[in-house]
Amino acid sequence: MWVHVVIFVMIPVLLLGWKKGWIPSAGIGGRDGIRLFTMIAVAGNLLGMFLTVGGSGQVYSQGYRMEKEDTGSYEKEFMVSMDGEKAVTLYIQVPEKELEEQEEQEQSKKLTPKEQAQKDLAEAVAKYNEEKNDPDYYYLPDSWEGKHLVWESPADTSGMLLTGIFLMASLVLLVMKGREEQVKLQKRYEELLMDYPGLIMKFTLLVQAGMTVRKAFQKISLDYGRKRKRIQRAAYEEIRIVCYEMESGVSEAEAYRRFGERCGQAKYKVFATLLIQNLQKGSRQMAEMLERESTEAWEERKRKARVLGEAAATKLLVPMMMMLIVVMAIVMIPAFLSFYGGT
Repeated sequence: MWVHVVIFVMIPVLLLGWKKGWIPSAGIGGRDGIRLFTMIAVAGNLLGMFLTVGGSGQVYSQGYRMEKEDTGSYEKEFMVSMDGEKAVTLYIQVPEKELEEQEEQEQSKKLTPKEQAQKDLAEAVAKYNEEKNDPDYYYLPDSWEGKHLVWESPADTSGMLLTGIFLMASLVLLVMKGREEQVKLQKRYEELLMDYPGLIMKFTLLVQAGMTVRKAFQKISLDYGRKRKRIQRAAYEEIRIVCYEMESGVSEAEAYRRFGERCGQAKYKVFATLLIQNLQKGSRQMAEMLERESTEAWEERKRKARVLGEAAATKLLVPMMMMLIVVMAIVMIPAFLSFYGGT
């Protein structure tokens, strides 16, 4: 039972650690992963606690009478303690013939003091029932050799097992959510990288056409909004956020700074810095710097495309080798069969 209490105490502590930032939520599924972990862990611990409470061992301090089955046999495990000493496990088996067979097997090996005590107690219980000579019930004595016996049925461990299964499942789901989050972040990173050259080129053309930086952002956001239902791109979603922020009263410089931080890539931060410098100093070389940045971005995209092409070619080696093996088998197996069949 105390294990369930410890788990209930640990879950709020972990949640507090995640909330305070002591335990980073990045890489473990974020808030969704933490919420899912908490729900499954709490539910499993509650179910396990109910089973543990319902299946707790019953103590018989004044002996116990067990009804025999129709066959007259009985077998059950008990924990028995003598005068408050540490409890030992004892299997009660009826009829005594089984005990006699067990005794013959144990005589061939040397018994430990604990095993010898269990054997003596089992013999005492069997003798006690011989004296009772009750065909319907089997009795557990409450004393032996002047020592008080306390019998206890072992507690049901299914609650602990269920709690452990739920905890393992919650941890597995937490890892899976973390992996899913990492995949999304990687996809977003690559998407931002691939969209950067096109975004810079559009922005450069608009600025060179005479638009202000703010108007250029609004134009790009408006064009993207028309086709947003068909396809969504992370870079253009961030531009829409910039426009919403400026419309809600955020200064241009602060909106551009947040834009660079949200994108999280060096190229976007450089782009945001250029925009902020243009606002602060009114740089006359804004168009030239943007054009140079656009050229460098396209070169970087070409290099990235070559790297991705080489990686794709490497991944195709395994299926190509498998296809080669299949073709060789199709050609060579009939040849071998005809050769050995002809001979």
